[in-house]
Order: sequence, then C-alpha cells, then structure tokens
Amino acid sequence: MKLAVIVTEYPKATETFIYRDLLAFAEAGCEVVLYHLAPRRRDQPLHAFAAPTAAWVRPVGFVQPSAVLRALMRQPRAFGGAVARMIVAYVRHPKLLAKSLALLPKALAIAEDARAAACTHVHAEFAGHPATAAWLGRRAGGLPYSVSCRAHDIFRTQALLAEKLGEAHAVRTVSGFGARFLAERVAGMAARTLHVIHSSVPVDRIAPIEHPPAIDPLRILYVGALEPKKGVEHLLDALALVGGELGDWRLDAIGGGPSRDALVAQAARLGLAGRVTFHGARPFEEVAAAYAVASVCVAPSVIGPDGRQEGIPNVTIEALAHQRPAIATAISGVPELVIDGQTGLLVPPADAAALGAALLRVRRDPAEALAMARRGRAHVAREYDLSVNAARQLTLFFGNEAVVEPRGIEPLTFAMPLRRSPS
Repeated sequence: MKLAVIVTEYPKATETFIYRDLLAFAEAGCEVVLYHLAPRRRDQPLHAFAAPTAAWVRPVGFVQPSAVLRALMRQPRAFGGAVARMIVAYVRHPKLLAKSLALLPKALAIAEDARAAACTHVHAEFAGHPATAAWLGRRAGGLPYSVSCRAHDIFRTQALLAEKLGEAHAVRTVSGFGARFLAERVAGMAARTLHVIHSSVPVDRIAPIEHPPAIDPLRILYVGALEPKKGVEHLLDALALVGGELGDWRLDAIGGGPSRDALVAQAARLGLAGRVTFHGARPFEEVAAAYAVASVCVAPSVIGPDGRQEGIPNVTIEALAHQRPAIATAISGVPELVIDGQTGLLVPPADAAALGAALLRVRRDPAEALAMARRGRAHVAREYDLSVNAARQLTLFFGNEAVVEPRGIEPLTFAMPLRRSPS
C-alpha cells in the first residue's frame, strides 16, 4: 500500500491528529507520501513525535506550466469543465477562488508526482483546498481520492462540496454531526455512505491518571488556539463570576493566536492576571505533561465568525484519554464525546454562568469528576482509538477486507439533533 496525502500546511502545530494518523498508517505497513499546498512553514516547529513525517514530504512548486499543458492535452473536457465549475462555485467567494486558481498548477503536478511515486490512492485532509487539489488532479487523469471532512472546511461554505465529495472514492467525517450536516446541506450526500471515523488517540500508550482532581489548588487547563471560535473569553468571565468560590485556583492556557492580547487584557481587567498564565504554543510532550497535573480540562468553544466551529475538539479527546475531568460546550459533534454527567460536563456555548457552575461541581465533588473521567476514557477507548480508526481509514483507501468495516451515518444514541450554524 502506498498512499499520497495532501494537507494545506506543513508543519502545523495544531494538527497533531493528522500526524498521529499518518504514523499509524505507516505502522500498519502503508507507505506514505506527503504533499503540502502552502509554502513550508518556518515559523512552526514539528512536534518530536511527528519527526518521521518530515522524510515523507515531497516538495512540489507552484509554477508548473508543463503540468497544466499536459492536463489540457490529456483530459481537455474533464479538466476544463472542472475549472469552469470551480469558478462558478466560488464566484461569491473571491478569496477562495483566487487561492484555488493559484494552487491549480501545483495540484496537477502533485497528481503526476503521486503516480510517478507509485501511489495508488490520494487522501485529502480537509474538504477545503486539499480536496480541491485532489479533485482537480483526478479530473486531469490522476488517482482516485478520498476526503476527511472535519469542521470549518464544511461549515463555513458548502460551495463546490457537491463536486469534490461527489466524485470522491470515499468521504469520511469526524463526527455524526458532520455527516448529518453534509447529508442535509450538500447535494447528493444524503444518497451516499458517509463514514464516521473519529479523530483518535493511542489510548493504550497513554497512562490514565487515577487520582481525583486536586482542588488545592484547582488546576484548570485550556489547550488550543486563542481565536474567537474557541470561546476563551467566556472561560475568563466564568472565573470572574465564581473564582471566589473555587478557593485556590490557577488557569493554564496553552496555545497562541490572534486573540491573545485581548485575552491577556481581559484577564487583567477582571482581576485574574495573578491566577491566569498564557503559556503560548508548547511542544506536544509538554502538553501531555500538563494534562497529567490538570484538575479539569475546559474547551469553551462557540460558533465563531463565518460559522467557524469545532468538529470534536481533539484536546478534549486527549484529556479524557489521560482520564482527566472535561468540561465542554454543546455545539457541533462535541456531545458525541462529552455526554453530560456521564463522560464529562456539557454546558451551553457562551454561557459563563453555566461554565462557572460546572467548575464548581468539579471542585465540590472530585470523586464524581474522576468517575466521569474514567467513563470518558472508556468511551474514548471504544470510539476514538487510533489503531482501530486508522485501520478503518485504510479500509476506505485500499479496500482491505481484513480490516474492520467502516460504519455509515446512522445516528449515535448520544448524538444531539443537528443545530444549524450560520452559512
């Protein structure tokens, strides 16, 4: 098995879930070839655990006139039709159109290079630009492809998704919510199988933390980007509301992003600066160590500008795998992971009072919080295990009958009804 994988950026510190999958594919005997569409990022380190992926990268430039010419000669109608459909679909999204036209020559060169590298399948990580590249390459005579649909790549706009997903060999979503969203919003998706395969962690390699959460001090952990859809401002508001009842508490916020300065200023304005530490982006290994000492891990996500929202927060999957209490908000696919009162505490988005009440519940009953975390880890082991879900993906790519059969989009018993987000 030899698989070509297309990502938008490389390396990207927040996409540990992709690197985990790639390493699991390799462990299963699949040879991986990795392509990135944007120029290589020099401002982000590659996590140590993902270091092997650097050897799999095949650099392909943007200027590829010969690849365009060969596509026009080889598949003039199919390729020309794809470009025309892309222009029509993105006419109301000029930035997306400009970026898609700019990556077109590179997409064609990737398709040729993947064939030359003896790959037999292409997988696009995200339904945005990676899927566009895989679709254009296939239209020009390239390999069959599949797509992983996660969050913003399907929620922000559904333009061109009917074409990209409709012509894919397989479509995977990371949540039942995402599958139902596509079935309702994208033409043709209700009639085909959408494979729900969650983002995953190597549960058997993560030692569960068996002691109840500490309450003196109460160590609150946030991990993720500092941007509007993450809702960190509501966590700060919650701490301002109930901080006096939490006793000795600390908030460690790991991650960077455009909202950092505003959040630092908010913490100071609320009188929380002495208890809140913004650590910035940290290596994966340091994040794992932070889970181990956390009393509770909070993902206060909201629906942000342009409909941006989470699929299922990977950091919450990781927190439960470490057997740490989790608090999250009831948006998108999150209730498939955090089942309120069973595997964690679920609160409405942008509700500081409810978030504060959940923090108080952890502090007042750490034994109950640990019991929920234990059930959360067991749930992650059943539904979010890396080896199982990587094998299921390989089944989609290569049709290996010996691997667990992927499921369709039947609603999970604990999934919430589809809540529409802004288009």
